[in-house]
Amino acid sequence: MKIGEFLFEKFKNGILGFFIVFFILFSVYLYTIAPTVSFWDCGEFIACAHILGVPHPPGTPFYVLIGRIFDIILPFKEVAKRINIISALSTACAGGFLYLVIIKVLKRFKENKGKEISSFVHLIAIFSSIGAGFCFSVWDSAVEAEVYAPSLFCLVLGLWIILSWEKNIGEKGNDNLLLILLYLLALSFGIHMMPLLLLPGVFLFIILSNWKVLKNPKIIIWTIFLILIGVSTYFYLMIRARANPPINENAPKTFAKLWSVIRREQYGKMNLYPRHTSLATGLSFFPALFEQFKVFFKYFSWQFFPYPRENVGHLLQYVSIIGTSLYVLMGLWGIILHFKFDKKSFWLLFILYILLTAGLVVYLNHEFSPSDPNPTHQPREPRERDYFWGAGFFLFMFYVFISFYYLYERFFKKKNFRYYVVGLSFIFGFIPFVSNIKSHVNRRGNWIADEYAYNLLSCPEENSILFTNGDNDTFPLWFLQEVKGYRKFDAKRKKGVRVACLPLMNGESYIKQMKLDGIPMDFDSPFRGTGIEATYLRERKSGKTNLEFEDWVIDNVGYLPTKDNKLIFRKEIVIRNIILSSQGIKPTYEALTLPVDSFVKRYIKEDFNPSINIYYSVTVAFSETKWLEGHLLLEGFAFKLVGKREKNMNIPYFIDLFKNKLRFEAAKNPNVYVGEADESVFHNYVYVLYNFGAELRREVLPDHKLLNIREYRRNLEEEEKQKLRNSANLLKTSIILAKDSVLLSIVLNELRGEYFLLREPDSLLVFIEEILKRRDYFPVVSFFKGIVLLDKLVISENLNQEQRNKLEEKIEKIFEEVIRVVDEKEKANGYIGLFELYKEINATQKMELLVKELVLYPEFFYSVFAYYYNLKRDKETSIYLLKNWLEVNKYDKKAENLLNSLTGGLSK
Repeated sequence: MKIGEFLFEKFKNGILGFFIVFFILFSVYLYTIAPTVSFWDCGEFIACAHILGVPHPPGTPFYVLIGRIFDIILPFKEVAKRINIISALSTACAGGFLYLVIIKVLKRFKENKGKEISSFVHLIAIFSSIGAGFCFSVWDSAVEAEVYAPSLFCLVLGLWIILSWEKNIGEKGNDNLLLILLYLLALSFGIHMMPLLLLPGVFLFIILSNWKVLKNPKIIIWTIFLILIGVSTYFYLMIRARANPPINENAPKTFAKLWSVIRREQYGKMNLYPRHTSLATGLSFFPALFEQFKVFFKYFSWQFFPYPRENVGHLLQYVSIIGTSLYVLMGLWGIILHFKFDKKSFWLLFILYILLTAGLVVYLNHEFSPSDPNPTHQPREPRERDYFWGAGFFLFMFYVFISFYYLYERFFKKKNFRYYVVGLSFIFGFIPFVSNIKSHVNRRGNWIADEYAYNLLSCPEENSILFTNGDNDTFPLWFLQEVKGYRKFDAKRKKGVRVACLPLMNGESYIKQMKLDGIPMDFDSPFRGTGIEATYLRERKSGKTNLEFEDWVIDNVGYLPTKDNKLIFRKEIVIRNIILSSQGIKPTYEALTLPVDSFVKRYIKEDFNPSINIYYSVTVAFSETKWLEGHLLLEGFAFKLVGKREKNMNIPYFIDLFKNKLRFEAAKNPNVYVGEADESVFHNYVYVLYNFGAELRREVLPDHKLLNIREYRRNLEEEEKQKLRNSANLLKTSIILAKDSVLLSIVLNELRGEYFLLREPDSLLVFIEEILKRRDYFPVVSFFKGIVLLDKLVISENLNQEQRNKLEEKIEKIFEEVIRVVDEKEKANGYIGLFELYKEINATQKMELLVKELVLYPEFFYSVFAYYYNLKRDKETSIYLLKNWLEVNKYDKKAENLLNSLTGGLSK
């Protein structure tokens, strides 16, 4: 049997093609799936599925219930992986059903009616469906616990159902498919609203196919019944809210609260005007809308090739631009061809596609992208929002297929050319796999969020409340507490940590949950005998409320005016209340409304000893903690509220944490891709580790002496050496985690000074070599390798002349290589290194030649001069550089005046 006939027999019913697409996608998703929790909403969804909690609006009840089923039945040890599988399975099924949708649409074309589809066309459909599953945003959602993957599956399954219904019009029981579709969409409402965007196209498709079905009373009655059954999953939220689970966002215990959750009232109205891109920019409607479309097109350009999503070389940039353009042309051509081949199915899919792309741009009204290079483009989204358009990017590959189909069936008649078309469709299908496998979609071995949650939860003492800033320092912590039971808060036993998310503390239900969990606060006493109580009594008497006074106050007192005519809002009232109540002080209205300075002075005294320790995560904005300045002691990744502090940091406490509790194995893993959220975590790590390391070093050597470390000579006490070694261990970890060249340079300079003091440059050189082997690091590491070798040259007294000459040549070569790097910001380091070397070995002639070269490149000359003048405050070298500069730039009055100020007017 010929291969074509064999394939035809296997493909003709579509089952084999479905499983090929499913198997390839699911296998890759399983390989790249997150092994544990990821950042953003994943931690909340996993925790809620595990404990049957109530997540943030709109509540996603059906997703939580599915998650609980997967949590129970799957054998994986890691609970998070069980829930993550939902996304992988859903997206792989969506890919398989996209293939079936493609085949159904093809069979509608006039030329294909009454005959079977060619086996090679089946292959093209398979490759296109695989390509859809490997689009960046689709794949990125397929490997974590999020709602976008199962909603994509519902949407594509809905397409397949409606096309199946149209094919079998007139057959007995066929209209049941419409009922199944409507029930599916009603169920999907409990996952995400996106599948509902299928309805306009479906409605038009039904009218064009068999509009009479819309008048069938039986269909109408069953539709209403099935929709009610489908959306009834939302009653889960009411049932569980009344059970007060540990995660109970908005606590929708009543129908009014439930409706508020469904409508997402917490986030405000979805206004189409003004556009959020016009708020700070002043752009009018259409220019502001155009800016939002630019963000969408940027996300589209991420899907198939690495650039501009990733920093790549020039050649790959050009390849990416050309390649993405080819996808765009093929897709646009496919849209036109689809309209030409079959207008009925065209409107079904095109209406959906427009709603999933341009429609969402208009409806969502997003702010600017966080990666927008224009600093005037404000405000910005807290994260990249490409996932909202994942379904649109997925569906775009349907149109790419249509173009390949046309090339295969119409354009090329010869078999040889047709084989080339199949081969090209294979390339188009797997290019996204090759382009994206080494990006954020690959979460294999990525335990960063899990580890970060562990580290943050490990910092507070037992019986603490930890104020956090938002999703990424809250949801992973919930996951660790509710799923893994780590440091779960127990007020009665005075154990664990109560995570308190500051943005959520503006919600009354969240405050009640905190109080229920045992956080000390009193919303009754302060408001007795006030106008607030009088208002409550009137409402109670008139029957407007049946709440107890304290609950009514929490619900209705959103802000208070302070004595200095300012306003404090609900979360500030809560924090003041906790500070008072935890000291056994009964809160009063007067105390809650004191000016900030007066409140701190009166109630956070030297003997401050609350019944519950109060901490702020380092991620909390300074604007939230500024009023407590002088009373926050850094204890790792959290600040502790104290009455009086002698130092800014609790160094012994952190050293103990670092040695015995904190984990950095996942963060150090060079094989894990570091995404945007991960980089933020790494920045926090580096900030804390560096600050504790530098503070330890200051106990041995002050900052001003570190700048000119080679001039510092003295024997260290053993205790001082131990402090420097502890500091060095902290700094080494921060260097491994540092992703920014400026930050890396600061930490390396600190570490270099410590090893100079210890007279152990060789030990530092071993570490630098390890860093250079781990990954393609910044040239700044090579620069510091040269500097440390130069330190060795200075320190070592037992080197003979030949050894010194070889070492000098090696150092010179390193700095010359740094000068040759592409990044001009790094070139200046090379010049500084050579200048330091020539100064040290008294190579006067080489130094003169170097300076003559430098004055020809003002930007590098300025960097070198700033290093000696501003940083090292080296007056002699600054004068030498200025004199050489003025020999070439005689009319530079600023330089001349500066030289005169340095020489006392004796420069001539």
